[in-house]
Amino acid sequence: MATHETGALTVVLVSTPADWGGGEDQARLLARGLRARGHRCAVLARRGGALARALVADGLEVHEFPGRGRHPAAWRQIRSVLRRIRPDVLHANDAHALWAGGLASLGLGIAARIASRRAAFRLRSAWPYRWLADGVIGVSRAAAEACRQAGLPDQSVRVVYDGVDPARVRSGDRRRGRAGLGLRDADRLLLAVGKLTDCKGHTFLLYALPAVLARHPEAVCAVVGDGELRHALEAQAIRLGIGHRVRFLGFRRDVPDLIQAADLFVLPSHTEGLCSTLLEAMFAGRPIVATTAGGIPEAIGHGDPAGEVCAWSAPPRHAPALAAAILAALDAPEEERTRRAACAMARAQRLFTVHRMVDDTVLAYRDFLARAGS
Repeated sequence: MATHETGALTVVLVSTPADWGGGEDQARLLARGLRARGHRCAVLARRGGALARALVADGLEVHEFPGRGRHPAAWRQIRSVLRRIRPDVLHANDAHALWAGGLASLGLGIAARIASRRAAFRLRSAWPYRWLADGVIGVSRAAAEACRQAGLPDQSVRVVYDGVDPARVRSGDRRRGRAGLGLRDADRLLLAVGKLTDCKGHTFLLYALPAVLARHPEAVCAVVGDGELRHALEAQAIRLGIGHRVRFLGFRRDVPDLIQAADLFVLPSHTEGLCSTLLEAMFAGRPIVATTAGGIPEAIGHGDPAGEVCAWSAPPRHAPALAAAILAALDAPEEERTRRAACAMARAQRLFTVHRMVDDTVLAYRDFLARAGS
C-alpha cells in the first residue's frame, strides 16, 4: 500500500470519441502531467481518433481499439492491454469509455476504476457508475452533485476542476487573431467557442444578437466549433437577418489568438459541466458573458459570497436576458470591464491551472486506492 500512498502509479486512461473536444483536451493535459510527475500513463483510445494522433505525436504510450469500444473485438483488445499492463488505476474519460473499460476490466483485480463525469445533468442511470467504477471524478461541484442525486454515495464522488495550460493562453496574439478574421479596428468581436450541439445554447445566442446589433451595429459574432447543428444555426442566422454579422468558423487551431482578439467571450450553454474554453478566456483576461448553467457559476464566482463579480451572467435558455447581459458588458465603462476581467484571471490562476488539475487527480487516485485497500 505504500506505493499507492506515495510512489509512482500506473494509470490507464480510456477515451472513445473520434473528434476533439474539451474532454480530449483534458485527457491530453492529464496524460502529459502524469508522465511529467514520474507516473506511467498508458492511453487506450479510439483507432484513428484525434486524441490517439495527438498523444502519439507527444510520444505517449497509446493503444488503439476500434469504434467506441462497445464491440466484443474491442473489449478483447482493451482487456489484453489491461492484463499486460496491470494498472493501479483505470480511468474512463467519458461515458462510453466507462462501458468499454469497465466491462473489459471485470475480474482483472484492478485496484481503482475511476470514471470522469463532465456533464452536470442528472445521470440517466447510475448502474454503470456503481458496478463498473469504484469512484467518480466530477469536473465541478454541479457535476458531482448530479451524481449524488442519482444515488451514488458521497464517498465515491470527488471534485477535480478542469485545468488550463497558461502557456497556451499566453501564446495567443490579438493582432494576429483579428487580422486573420479581417476585422477593422472599429469592429467589436463577440466570440463563442464550443461544439455545435444543443447543450451549448448557440440558438439562444443567435436569438439574442438582433437586439445587440441594433445598438452595436459594429459587432461581429464569431462561432468556433463544428457539430450536427451547424447548418441549422447558419439557416437561423439568415432568417434573423444577421447572417452578415455572424461567422461560423468551424474547428480552429488558433483559438488562443481568437480569444485574445475578442472584445467579449460569450458562453450561452444551457447544460455545462465546467467548460475549459471559458477557463482559457478567464486566463486571457477577456470580458465574459456566460449563463448560470451547471458548473459555470463555480468558474466565474457567480453566487460566491466571498468572491467578486468576474463576469456578466444570464439564466440559460433566455435570449432576452442574454442580450441584456451582452449589452451591459459592451456598454460598461472600460475600467469596469478591466476590473471584471482581472478578477476572472486571478480566479483562474488560483483554481484552474493544469498543475492543480493533475495534482488533485493524483490525490483522488490515491484516495480511491486507499479505500480499496482498507
